[in-house]
Amino acid sequence: MDNDGYYGSEREDIIALIPMEAKRILDVGCGFGLMGKRIKEIRGPVEVVGFEAEEAALEMARKNLDVLIAGDVESVKLPFKDGHFDCIVYGEILEHLKDPWKVLKEHKRYLKKDGLCIASMPNISHYSVVQGLLNDRWDYKDSGILDRTHLRFFTIEGMRKMFSDAGYAISDEKRYIRASRVKKFLGKIFGKRAIHLLTEQYIITGKA
Repeated sequence: MDNDGYYGSEREDIIALIPMEAKRILDVGCGFGLMGKRIKEIRGPVEVVGFEAEEAALEMARKNLDVLIAGDVESVKLPFKDGHFDCIVYGEILEHLKDPWKVLKEHKRYLKKDGLCIASMPNISHYSVVQGLLNDRWDYKDSGILDRTHLRFFTIEGMRKMFSDAGYAISDEKRYIRASRVKKFLGKIFGKRAIHLLTEQYIITGKA
């Protein structure tokens, strides 16, 4: 696995969704902490707390973030008072957890009233996965939607329900669609439903 690619992303797409007035941000599954570092570079005095379990990423994350919590997000309790954070980010991490539903619910207490929870997750309804199933294939890979380290898989409806069950009101949904020759073809067959087949990743924003 390419650790630089796996842990090292600034995620400008997620940064754009974090309110400018947010001064305390929790980045769950922060990797090298590059997103937090970038936030501090462009927004000035912002406290970014990282949460990371992988040893391969911890040393660099410590250099980039104000505070780093090392450990398993599903077992380590956060040492903060209720309502401490303005925003909590889960960038490509919930699908790696045994019980992401529980994590979302437990972490909500650390968000201030009307604080935002932002999560990016791969879409298991992508046509590449559906095509594989039609050919009796489910092949895990080193990265992507069928990353071999993924424990949970979500459609957009599953993502929405997880947020709703955790007590969040969804305020925004973004999708990533790669330029593809099949886009027009799927559009002709499935109409508006084709958007779900073409989306590789969703970014869901929920308000506490």
